Amino acid sequence: MPSPLAKRSAERVLPVLLVLLGVVGLAGLTGPGAAAAGPSFGPPGPDWERIAACESNGRWHINTGNGYHGGLQIDPATWRAYGGLRYAPRADLASRAEQIAVGERIARDRGLSAWPNCAGSTGGAAGSPASADRQASADRQTLAADRIPTADRAPSADRAPAPRAPRAAIATKARTYVVHPGDCLSVIAERAHTRGGTKGLYALNKHALDQGPDHIYPGQRLRLRR
Repeated sequence: MPSPLAKRSAERVLPVLLVLLGVVGLAGLTGPGAAAAGPSFGPPGPDWERIAACESNGRWHINTGNGYHGGLQIDPATWRAYGGLRYAPRADLASRAEQIAVGERIARDRGLSAWPNCAGSTGGAAGSPASADRQASADRQTLAADRIPTADRAPSADRAPAPRAPRAAIATKARTYVVHPGDCLSVIAERAHTRGGTKGLYALNKHALDQGPDHIYPGQRLRLRR
């Protein structure tokens, strides 16, 4: 049978051993292996400056009449659907930061599919960074040129102008027409032979064109005749 002295010694040593074991356990958790389990960061978000450089040559307040507005070339229907009207009636009338805020909402909902030709300019390309930058710059210049009306482009002696896409045909007796990218009211009135020309077509659709005859957008259905 152990003596009372030995029992008291064991009672004093036991708490010390428990403390030492706890310290050793904490050291193992905070050692080099623990650093590997640290937080991992996801890929960076879209580079909106590069997308704008590709879409509009970096001009955040551009409106060429092609149905898309601002640095990110957002059409009015998309602008309204993602809360743009809290900032301005159209993207080109909003600030750069406000356009990016709407772009972030679009990207969260649809990814970068809204910018199919320019989304690739936000990621790294294979090869050296210098060659990737040169290729991205060339792509931006080509795509930006396609967005700018022909009258605004600088003449080129060694390159013929790119052919324009054929305009959608309008049946002679059609009563309505769905707006396509690049359309304007005067051209639609001429091709549809609308009575009264542009003014007549605007009068037929004044209830839908609340921002004036110059603001139509792709997908919008217009009346051509009474």
